[in-house]
Order: sequence, then structure tokens, then C-alpha cells
Amino acid sequence: MPSYSRRDALKALPALAAGLAGCASLTGRDDSLPMPTAWTAGVRTPTRALRPPSGPLLVGTGSPFHADPMVSALDPETGEERWAVTGRKGYRSPLGVDDQYAYLFSKAGRATAVDYEAGERAWNIGLTGVGSADPGVVQYPPVVADDTVVFPISGTENDVVDRLLGLSREDGERRFRAELPASLAGAPASAPAGGGSQAGVIAPILDGTVRRFATDESESWRADVGASPSSVAVAGDTVFVGSATEELLALDAATGELRWRGSLRNTVFARPLVSDGRVYVGGADYFLYAFDAETGTRLWRRELAGPVTCGPTRVGDRLVTVVGSDLLVRGHSGTVPFEPTALYVHATDGTLLGEYRFEGYLDGGTVNWVVAAGDGVYVGQEWQLARLDAGVLDAE
Repeated sequence: MPSYSRRDALKALPALAAGLAGCASLTGRDDSLPMPTAWTAGVRTPTRALRPPSGPLLVGTGSPFHADPMVSALDPETGEERWAVTGRKGYRSPLGVDDQYAYLFSKAGRATAVDYEAGERAWNIGLTGVGSADPGVVQYPPVVADDTVVFPISGTENDVVDRLLGLSREDGERRFRAELPASLAGAPASAPAGGGSQAGVIAPILDGTVRRFATDESESWRADVGASPSSVAVAGDTVFVGSATEELLALDAATGELRWRGSLRNTVFARPLVSDGRVYVGGADYFLYAFDAETGTRLWRRELAGPVTCGPTRVGDRLVTVVGSDLLVRGHSGTVPFEPTALYVHATDGTLLGEYRFEGYLDGGTVNWVVAAGDGVYVGQEWQLARLDAGVLDAE
């Protein structure tokens, strides 16, 4: 198991102590978010919001209750619900999308596609061995690869067959099944065809490998990175992955060969962001980094108040990053609370533009994620979805 920080301050607080700290701050404290919001909407455990170019704002819910919608479409300007699709009782995955459907799967043992223009199910397929698994089995979203949508079925316990299941985007017909040698270490990413390789999925595995699977279920390559890697990002012909060896790695997407490695001071929890020839990555070492995507040269590094657990995400020429909060770490750690929780706004050159601390009790509960969707920035909490006011990004 990796050491997540060399600082004593990063040691996880016991859950009871964290709970007592929250209760002690109920009196005499503003319980709204520490930055202006455009709107808030009541959504129980919202999954990361998405906004396809031709569609509404889409959000799922990780709630196990059938009354909570699997997928909702919201007006991005007001937060008002346009439609909602419910399903059977069971925890659900985050959403994956293409140009027509939103995809998810649940512990109710179903894989579902929803037409997000019509607000109706397109297909609903049964899954085996999911209902009895731990809730972590639905931690990662489906991935679209060419004409196939791949469902990453992988738990945090030894109670499910870890596998990638490929279904037809059009009708849910089974395309392939690729069993994994161990649990996923992070979220897989789609890899387009190129360099002699078919379209497929690149998956980080807890056995310390990164593997590429084609949509015919063949394993195109595997790269041994020496320790459990983070979620992966694919940009053009390069794969980027943060490793518990305290490095950011760049691999050839067609062959898996190492192109460069960038030095960090600890492991990585969140998916790297690739934009305009740069790779931005946050570590458990309290730093946000920028590297040149071609050469691996470090361009800058900025200190933060805690380990990066979400982001960065890019909005225009701004980077928005979350540190702290509760995080489900694959391996032996389980859900770990990190303190403090804060949201940072940086310019792409690393200039700090804003820092917002989430302290004490908050309407909507613990902050879990922040994401850019369309022209908005959204924050997901335990019981609330909020769109940030544009002024949050305008600071100089």
C-alpha cells in the first residue's frame, strides 16, 4: 500500500473525530458554500455532471434508492429539472455519454442507455454477479469506444469477477467480455484507433499494470508501471497516468512503451488533465503540477492545502481543483477522509486566483467533486448539486 504523504498533516482523521468536528461547528457558522453560486438543486449523492454539445445538463445519482433518478436532465441556467428516468433499487455508476445516449450500470444488475433528448430508456440489459458485490463495483463510469460502450465492472472486495463488458451502443447487444487479473486501480479511458491498433479501452489495474483492450476483447498491450496506477487520460497518441511510484508517466497509446516520466513527491488520486500541449496533475503531496505533454518537462508546481482528490478541470483559461474530502482509495485503504477540503482556482500559468475553504457544516453536505460542463462549473455534494457563479472564475 502506498504512502500517501510524507507530511504528518495528511494522516487520515478517524471518522468519529471528523464527525464530531462537524457537529461542533453547527452553532454560529454560515452553512452555505464559501463562494457565490448561480443556483443549487437537491440531488442525493449526485454523480459528476456532464453536458453533451447537443444536450442538456445530465446528472446521475449514486443513491441506492429507486425513487432517486438514475439520470436527470437539468436546465443549465436555472437548475430546473426537465426530465428524470428512475430504475430499480441499487447503487449506480457515474454517467458515460456519446452523441445520443447516457450510459450507466447499477447494483440492481442492469446496464442502461437513456436517450437524453427524449428522456427515455433506449435499452436496459441484465448483468450477472453485480447485485451481491460491494458498492465500489459501480465506482467508475462506462466508456465509449467506437460503436461499443464498455462497462468497467470491478469491486473493491473479492466478491465480483473484475471485467470489462462491451455492449453495442445501438441496442445493448453483447460485443465482448475481458476478464481482469485484479481490480481496477482507477477509471479506464477510451482509446481511438490508430498506429495499427483498433479502438478500445486503456485500463489501470491494481497489479501495477496498464493494459489496452480492443473492442474484439483482445489485449493489445500491457505496461508494467511498478505500482498501482491512477485513472488514465488519453490525448492523441499518448496515455498519461499517475503512479504510486511518485511519477507521472506518458506511454505510447499504440504500443504501451514509456515516452517519459515526470517526478512527483507522492502518488496520484485523480485523472490527469491534458490541454493545449500541457498535462496538469495533482498529487497526494499537496502540489498541483504542469508538465509539457511532449517532453515531460515540468513547467511549474504550486503548493495546496491538501491532497488533490478531484481535478483539475479546465474552464477557459482557468484550472479548478478540489483538495481534501472523503475518497475511496482502491487497495486496502477504503474510504479515507482528508482535511481540509478546499477549492482552488488557478490560471493556466499557475497563478493562484482564488482559494475557498469548505469548513464546518455545509448545506448539501460534504463536497465530493467539481467539474466543468459546457460553460458552467458544478460542485457535487452529498445532497446537493450547485452551479458556481461565473464571478468565481473572474478573479485576477
